[in-house]
Amino acid sequence: MKKELSTSTSDFRERVVVFLAFLTSEECQAACRRHALPEELAAALARLWFDEIYVPGESYLHGLKGDRSGEDLARFNACFTDDELAELERFHGFFELRLDFVSNTALGRAFFPDNDSWRSLLKHAAYVLADLDPDPGRLRALLAAFVEEALSEGNGDALLEGLRKPKQLGA
Repeated sequence: MKKELSTSTSDFRERVVVFLAFLTSEECQAACRRHALPEELAAALARLWFDEIYVPGESYLHGLKGDRSGEDLARFNACFTDDELAELERFHGFFELRLDFVSNTALGRAFFPDNDSWRSLLKHAAYVLADLDPDPGRLRALLAAFVEEALSEGNGDALLEGLRKPKQLGA
C-alpha cells in the first residue's frame, strides 16, 4: 500500500503540472538523455505517473492499485475543474494505450521510441499542460535548470524526487 500522497490539495495539481511540464520540455529530455538510457527514463516517468501522480488511476504500472484512499481521491478531484478532470482522464487513457513501449526487459518490451506514438503522447501532454498552467514556459525553464544541476551532480534520484515533491524545485 502506498503512503499518503499529500497533506495539501494544491500539491496534487502542482504534481500534475510539474510532471507534464517535465514531460514536454525538450531541454529536460535532452539533459536526461545525456545521463540515462531513454528506456530507463520512459519507464521511470510512466511508473511515476501511474503509481504516484495520477491518483484516480485504477492500476499501478504493474498491477492494480487495490485499496485506494478515498480521501486522496477527493482531494485530487478538488484540485481540478470537471473539464480538467475529463482532460486528465483522456490523457491517462492515451498514456495507458502506449505502455507497451515502456521498457521492461523481463517482458522483452521496447522503450518509448522517438516515433509518431511518442510524439503524439508529448503533444497531448502539452495541450493538457497549456490548459492547466497559463505560463508553462516559465515552469519548463525552472525544471530545465533543476535537471541540469541534479544531473551534473550525478543525482538522478533528486530529479525524480523533485517530480514527486515539486516544492523542492521552487516551482
